[in-house]
Amino acid sequence: MAGEEEAAERIYIAVGNETAKNKSNIMWAIDNSEGNKICIVLVHQPAQMIPVLGTKFHAATVDEELVRAYREKQKAKSDKILDEYLRICLQKGVQAEKLCVEMDSIEKGILQIISEKRVRKFVMGAAADKHYSTKMVDLRSSKAIFVSQHASVTCHIRFVCKGHLIHTREPRMDVQTLLYGFQGPMSTQSSINSDMESEAEEEEEEEEERISRTSSCRSASTSSYFGGSEASSGIDEVSSIITEETSNHSPPPSLPCSGMGRGMINFMINSTKLLHRLALQNHKQPE
Repeated sequence: MAGEEEAAERIYIAVGNETAKNKSNIMWAIDNSEGNKICIVLVHQPAQMIPVLGTKFHAATVDEELVRAYREKQKAKSDKILDEYLRICLQKGVQAEKLCVEMDSIEKGILQIISEKRVRKFVMGAAADKHYSTKMVDLRSSKAIFVSQHASVTCHIRFVCKGHLIHTREPRMDVQTLLYGFQGPMSTQSSINSDMESEAEEEEEEEEERISRTSSCRSASTSSYFGGSEASSGIDEVSSIITEETSNHSPPPSLPCSGMGRGMINFMINSTKLLHRLALQNHKQPE
């Protein structure tokens, strides 16, 4: 918890390998730090092209020892660059620290830092200084756009260019924090499962009610087809016989009909058989 509180008090600012091009952003962060500590963030990209005898070759085609030695030298240069940024902060009387991560993609490295460090305040460039104008209101850097779209929504990000604030992405509470931060994973999952079961039961009841109404309409149509009062009396007889047979015999196994209860299926089968029998009997009676 203490580490998270410290991270929340810090302002993380992303910089590049050229201090001259990033100094204006550093100065803006210092002027707007409001007493918070500053953490200088640099994403170091391992070199993919390795110089050998005056020519550069892809790292995959060069001896591993040569690749390792060259990359370590480049990493040492990145550390020196970070030290230069720290001196700028010290000259302004601001306490600062450095953080360097190694990753092929700068924007993905920034996302990793924001996620792992639970960063709540972050500053980065909206575009190169040469693109700044007084009318500039949108992000022009592809890295800035990517970070704005994919960084944790709980992080407050300010995008600056040539010492001017261009865009602010306000923080908000994400769904995961709302669910797991206040209820806990187990209680949340139980609540979700309970809601799903309730919805399934309601859908099943609605389906049975719909089938019941459909069956009633079909029964009325069948009685009309067999004709008048004789059919009505026949239906009464059918109902009594069904009741008797249901009480004397165990119900057959349920049929593979989705959404239909066993009792409803039995009723429809027996109704069809007995109505057919009744129709035959009425047909055989002398006129």
